[in-house]
Amino acid sequence: MKSVVCSAIGEPVEIHTSNDPTPGPSEVLVRVGACGLNYVDALMCAGGYQIKPQLPFTPGSELAGTVTATGKDINDLKAGDRVLTRGGFVSVVARPRSSIYPIPSALTEGQAATLWQSYSTMLFAYARASLSADQTVLVLGASGGIGRAAIDLAHSRGARVIAAASSDDRLKSCGEVFGHINYSLENLKVRARELTKGDGVDVVVDPVGGDLANTALRALDYMGRYLVIGFAAGSIPQLPVNQILLRNRNVIGIDWGAWSGSHSQEQENNLRTLLTMAERGSITPPEPRAYAFEEAQTALDDLMNRRVVGKAILVP
Repeated sequence: MKSVVCSAIGEPVEIHTSNDPTPGPSEVLVRVGACGLNYVDALMCAGGYQIKPQLPFTPGSELAGTVTATGKDINDLKAGDRVLTRGGFVSVVARPRSSIYPIPSALTEGQAATLWQSYSTMLFAYARASLSADQTVLVLGASGGIGRAAIDLAHSRGARVIAAASSDDRLKSCGEVFGHINYSLENLKVRARELTKGDGVDVVVDPVGGDLANTALRALDYMGRYLVIGFAAGSIPQLPVNQILLRNRNVIGIDWGAWSGSHSQEQENNLRTLLTMAERGSITPPEPRAYAFEEAQTALDDLMNRRVVGKAILVP
C-alpha cells in the first residue's frame, strides 16, 4: 500500500509504503482509483487550518475505487464493485460496510471522489439559505471546486446563476449560466445589479473572502442571504453590519465539516440524495484534473496557489 504522509508542517509530503490492510468481518477492502483533493488538505499540510492533526498524518478525506475483497459478514458487495468512501491519500483501504457507498453508473471514479465534500457543503448551504427556483445566486470563485458545485446544485433547483471569477478563462470553465462577471475587470456590485435589472441577487456564495466580500454583500437584494464558506483569498473580511441591518440581509456561516460530524445521519441522507441526483442526471460533477501520487506536493501547491480549475484528484 502507498500513502501520502505529511511528516513536518510546511515541508513536502512523502510517499510511504506498507503492507495492504486485511478487512475485518464487517469491512470492505477497496483498491483506490482516485483520491479527492480539497483546499483544506493543502491548508492542513501548510499549517494554515484551524484543526492541527498530530504529526505525521495522511491528508485527504474522500476516496473512490473498486472492491477487491469483503469480510465474512458482507453479502451485498462483491469484488469489482465501484464504491465511494472516506479516507486519506492511500492506494488501498479497509473500511466498515456502513461507510461504503456504490458509485452510480453515471459517474467516473474521479467525479465520485470529488463529490462528497464540495457537493455536500453546497447542499447543506442551500438548505440553510432556502434557495428556491427563480432566485438568483452570485457565486464567487465560480471556477473552483466549491464554485462548480454551487453552480451545478443551483441549476438543479431551478435558480439563475451569475458566475464570478478572476479571469475570462476561468469563467469559460463554468459552462452555461445566467451571467458572468470578471471581477478583475468589472465592478462586482454594479455588474450584478445590471444583470438583475437593479434588484440585486438573492444569495451570494462566498468561498473566497478577502476584498470581494464587502462589494458582494452590497450586491444582495432586500432579504438576501450571504453564505460565508471560506477564505481562499487568504484574508478574513470585515463586513459592514449597517449593510446587513438596513436591507434586512442575512449572513450565514457554512461550516459543513463541523455540522456533518455532529449530524452523521443527516449527512448520510444528504450524500445518498447527491448520489441519486447524479444517477438521474440532475447534477454532473466536473471531471477532475488528475495528479499521480508522486505529484502530490505539486497538487497541493497548485491548490494553495489557486492554479486548479474545478476539482483535482490523486491517482495511486
